[in-house]
Amino acid sequence: MRASLRKLAISIVALVTLVTTAGAVSTPGVSAAAGIPRPDDYFGFRIGSDGNLATWDKMVSYFQLVAGGSDRVTYEKVGDTTLGNPYVMLTISSKKNLDNLNRLVAINARLADPRGLSPAEAERLATEGKPFYYIQAGIHATEVGNSQAMIEIAHRLATDNSPAIKRLLDNVVILLVPSQNPDGLRLVNDYFKATAGTNYNRTYPDLYQKYTGHDDNRDWFMFTQVESRLMVSIQNKYHPQVFQDAHQAGTGAPRMFTPPFLSPSDPNIDPITVQQTNALGMAMQRGMTAAGLKGGQWGTTYDYWSPSRQYQVYHGAVRILTEAASVSNLAYPYTRPTPIGDQQADTNFIEPYDQTTWTLRQILDYTSNTFYTGVQTVASDPSTWLYNFYLVGRRAVTRTSPYAYVIPANQRDPQAVRDALDILHTGAVEIRQASKPFTAGGKDYPAGSYVIQLAQPYGGFAKTLLEVQHYPQLAEYPGGPPQEPYDVTAQTLPLLLGFTADLVKDPFQADTTLLRQIAPAPVTFPAAPAPGGAYAVGPESYGVYQFVSDLQRQGVPTFRAAQEFTDGGRDYPAGTFLIPPTDQARKVLQARSASTGIPVSTVSQVPGVAGVQLKPGTRIGLYKPANNIPSGWLMWMFDQYRVNYQVVTAQDYEGKLSDKYDAIVLPDGVSKSKIVNGLNADAYPAEWSWAHGVGEAGWRQLRDFVEDGGTLVAYGSATGTAQSLLDLPIEPVLPTDDEVFYSPGSLLAQQIDADDPVGWGMTADNPVWFESNQAYRITDQEKYDAKVVGKYPDSGDQLRSGWLIGGEHLDGAANSVAFQVGKGYVVTFGSEAGYRTWNRAEQKMVFNSLYYGPSRRLDADQFARLGG
Repeated sequence: MRASLRKLAISIVALVTLVTTAGAVSTPGVSAAAGIPRPDDYFGFRIGSDGNLATWDKMVSYFQLVAGGSDRVTYEKVGDTTLGNPYVMLTISSKKNLDNLNRLVAINARLADPRGLSPAEAERLATEGKPFYYIQAGIHATEVGNSQAMIEIAHRLATDNSPAIKRLLDNVVILLVPSQNPDGLRLVNDYFKATAGTNYNRTYPDLYQKYTGHDDNRDWFMFTQVESRLMVSIQNKYHPQVFQDAHQAGTGAPRMFTPPFLSPSDPNIDPITVQQTNALGMAMQRGMTAAGLKGGQWGTTYDYWSPSRQYQVYHGAVRILTEAASVSNLAYPYTRPTPIGDQQADTNFIEPYDQTTWTLRQILDYTSNTFYTGVQTVASDPSTWLYNFYLVGRRAVTRTSPYAYVIPANQRDPQAVRDALDILHTGAVEIRQASKPFTAGGKDYPAGSYVIQLAQPYGGFAKTLLEVQHYPQLAEYPGGPPQEPYDVTAQTLPLLLGFTADLVKDPFQADTTLLRQIAPAPVTFPAAPAPGGAYAVGPESYGVYQFVSDLQRQGVPTFRAAQEFTDGGRDYPAGTFLIPPTDQARKVLQARSASTGIPVSTVSQVPGVAGVQLKPGTRIGLYKPANNIPSGWLMWMFDQYRVNYQVVTAQDYEGKLSDKYDAIVLPDGVSKSKIVNGLNADAYPAEWSWAHGVGEAGWRQLRDFVEDGGTLVAYGSATGTAQSLLDLPIEPVLPTDDEVFYSPGSLLAQQIDADDPVGWGMTADNPVWFESNQAYRITDQEKYDAKVVGKYPDSGDQLRSGWLIGGEHLDGAANSVAFQVGKGYVVTFGSEAGYRTWNRAEQKMVFNSLYYGPSRRLDADQFARLGG
């Protein structure tokens, strides 16, 4: 007992020593290792000093220098970012641990997947192994302080010879990613440096991740971005026990947030993980208090729900979110005449911050303090952290119910199934494929169906992505208003992508093989059709627009049937693509069919029904105001599908918009002010002139573009913009009081007219994504020939997955509406039809609209001759 108490006392003394010296420039026991200059000497200013930010190029060279001069640090370029910058990781530990790193990684992998591992053997491995502590900074590039702190942390861990640091490095392996978003760090910090001494705004004005901007930590289950997949590759290789995600909040926020998180926790997160998160977060709060760092808070704002921002917790790691308050203009002190922030102490806010100034240096000190407290807490009891990690894995692999999800073969959208399988596979979920037909849960499944058994290490990750979400209805206090979720509440892949996944509660037998890689479903390409026939591609898959882009790029005429028809005993739905049987068409279709698994068939005779011919080389304009995130996501999807598009610039208004574009899309967030006023020309250098406003004359020119024959597609809040531009006969119907109606990011029921060109290829009940959006009613059915394509059911429960208050206000309301405005075509979506590329089945309606509007209408005779 005395020995244990003495060990505990030593650990506490070491912890206090670490956290109270975390931000110091020079501390006892610190000496520069050979060839490693102090950060201040290398960068030419004190890191964290007012108005100074280290840039990415110099940071990378410094990290390489640190690794080259210390046997405690290794430098690795994990990969290249979206813009080609190095994605860097430092592995930091004692020389002994680094020399033995492969063994330590193998131990972690074995504990993560404990099938066949006895408790006694797990305990032995927990004693032999070392916990891994993964910290990343700078995913949000304007949150500059946390990435700057990584410079000092790397130097100290490489050079400090104090007993406390040596104990820490002996007991823990640290994975340090100084910037999860190097592209953004480079853009923001370089711009800050370039505008020094000018009257320009010092903050980079556009998306600081090419496509996702501030949403780059909302991609941790769809894995669309290179950086997300690099992060996942680190997690999946090293299986860390702790993941610290360093951020910054607003200037008026608590000086530092740490867990415990606000309720609720996703039930698919293991309770041990939740408890360890709480304990480690509270240790960080104690560390700040011991160091005299006031203003820390926990248990507020952030819940523990969405996998889009916490992949790690479904893979056995505690996720620690740290949110330091920000300063003014990125790197200058924030000052008020009275003490900053809330001054009312509470049980989760024990010591309010009592100063009137807050600096960048303090952000570094608070961030460093939480790191040292966290890593020392783990280092003080390493075997317990490893054994608890094993227990999380053991609970996962011994799950008894539910048993599995089955994804049937031969679904209507092969692209949706493939994308879902790729997501699960990237997330280290085991997927098995049946070699023979089988029966499960009383249902027969064909050979080729996929089985995801839930008794596996990351079955919880699969379950949270495949099941319907039921976000709890919590109140801010008993009898009080609803507690608003921090983030979105639904992530049900089958509803987002448009495929079927069946939950089977009881065990069943099936002959299956574990998939090692995800490939398109095999397809057989048909023989060339007879004269008078054509190649046919169904409209059901959102992946079909990859075909359209390829065909347009190669100049292959492309047609769509406007009505259903029958050929050779097979029924074809409205919207089916028909392509004349040329050699060039065959090459394009064959290649794309093989890459997507989307089948191509033939019709023996082109039907005599009405149809359209897509305009060759359809030119699409994407309205992307500076720093508009929804536009960035749509840009990513366009780039994946190689769509012929350009971002609409202010310079485009110098001529006629119709000279450059056939169709223009206004994503959520595009307002009249963003179009008319744009970016302040006086606040930014000349290279940002593309984002300047176009004035009232430009506003009228956009209206003329539509009335003279152009196509305009708007979704989310941009529906109001289109309504204002063209005086569309719609008006909003939803209450603005969040206590009466509120949908913070959920999947809602919809009734879609699949015979309308906007709805071609859709199922009649495909749900829509709704995040604080709006629904509408038609005020004049005759004006502009307004036609409702998608509406909310007249009565009944509107919620399909997530959380909804006041669904009855949606009853019968319109969502997607098509208009004929002058010679032009307009489609509006009240919901956010392009949301983060998640709701891809719904997003197909945006593609339908953009291509249908400029197309040439054909009567039955013309279509039967494919326009000839």
